[in-house]
Amino acid sequence: MSLPAVRTSASVLVIALLALSGCRVETSDSAGSAARSAAAVAPLEDSAVGKALADRAGHPYSARFATTGGVQRMAGFLNLGARTSGEFAVSSVSPDQYKETQEVLLPDHAYLRRVNDRGDTVKGWWRDPLTKAPPGNQIVEMHTTARLLARQPANAHARPVRAPSGTTAYRLSGWIDTAALKDTDPRTYAMLAPRPDVPGAKGVRCTAWVDMQGRVVRFDEDLVYPDGSEYHSVTTLTGFDSPLPVHPPATPGTEAR
Repeated sequence: MSLPAVRTSASVLVIALLALSGCRVETSDSAGSAARSAAAVAPLEDSAVGKALADRAGHPYSARFATTGGVQRMAGFLNLGARTSGEFAVSSVSPDQYKETQEVLLPDHAYLRRVNDRGDTVKGWWRDPLTKAPPGNQIVEMHTTARLLARQPANAHARPVRAPSGTTAYRLSGWIDTAALKDTDPRTYAMLAPRPDVPGAKGVRCTAWVDMQGRVVRFDEDLVYPDGSEYHSVTTLTGFDSPLPVHPPATPGTEAR
């Protein structure tokens, strides 16, 4: 779901489960922030939106989605409510060249290929671990993030309101510390943590809109970096249905690039 160059892989939407201990309402640089937030959560079923999310648990669904941020756009479908998978394209328009990367996202890795503006393959399918995705090109586990947000005290009394799409939904907002995910959500932590080629994000300030059936209909996120810069993206989801099959490409390469 950035500052580094465009590549795809596992934010909208949003990717393993996000930890309850990693969430609080306000941004802070203190080392003890995650521990304090862990003590502040409430049982999920204590709120109306939490009950809707709890009732949705064990009932995955698919949705068409579109994510916009900076000069890039992601669009396709995702399976949500369990470990995220899907198929989509990431397009980027620079002043002199149109670039598109097509992606098949599986729970633990992704297959990608690059095409030009005529749809011709520029680089054939290859397999990448999700940890190679630069911040801003990840798809987080939006449904799980919403469950986490619903347990924050600030969201305990969330009431149905009109979402930007016009649907009736609960609005949940909060903060997720990257460091707090290391032991409880290694997958997401590996994507957001610093690496030799990217600075990594301190955390994510996010807002999830959850409909009355416990489905995420919109997910706004701001990845916050140590230098104070931020990357903003918005994901909208529509066309909810049963989960769709996702399979690796017929003849993918296997080398991680």
